Amino acid sequence: MVYPAGIRSARRVRWLNLGLGLLLAATSAQARIGDTPEQMSARMLQPDLGRNFTWPRDFSERDKERERREFPLTPFNHLLPTSAEDWREQIFWKSALRRQLSNEDGWRVHVYHLRGRSVLELYRRVGASLNEFEINAILGRMRGNQTWHRVARRDNADTVLGYEFELGEGAEATLRARRQGDWLIVFHKRLDDYLLARKEAWDANEAQRKAELAAQQEKLAPISVDGF
Repeated sequence: MVYPAGIRSARRVRWLNLGLGLLLAATSAQARIGDTPEQMSARMLQPDLGRNFTWPRDFSERDKERERREFPLTPFNHLLPTSAEDWREQIFWKSALRRQLSNEDGWRVHVYHLRGRSVLELYRRVGASLNEFEINAILGRMRGNQTWHRVARRDNADTVLGYEFELGEGAEATLRARRQGDWLIVFHKRLDDYLLARKEAWDANEAQRKAELAAQQEKLAPISVDGF
């Protein structure tokens, strides 16, 4: 039996969701991606080093709106899992120097958990520009026994988020990462596959909606212009 594209994509999303959970459970001991919220909090909330993030008191609504527009995930909000699928966000502030819990020199870290395991982490350098040494250091902490490879964007495999680094190669790849200004985005490859399936379903639904709207407009056009 041949199913419509939207149904095929929906089934693929469910399959990837199950596979993602099983794979993360198997790899959580090897990398920070795959941690539980409790494990992430224990790492980030060390005394004199990190805390839960809150916006500065003098941060205006306009400032917050600008930050939301520039946030790397904003273009993909419509594809992210819903709260019903156990999608959870944690936001931390980590100082650049231990025992100097500065509000001006450090990192804002967004962590997203799907079904209780982290699948996506975003590191925003604050007070200084993100540099290659910091990128290499963060990626190095996540590599386990594998090796990161730089991948030209033109050579990306099917992807929604896009990447310039991949941990492992081909079918053995587990994590992907890319830089966006002063952000470093690191995510599980299976999350990228999951979002790709959701995009296929979204695009199919949008195509159907636009076709139905066009048909309705065509039908009503003679009535709309009657009397001219």
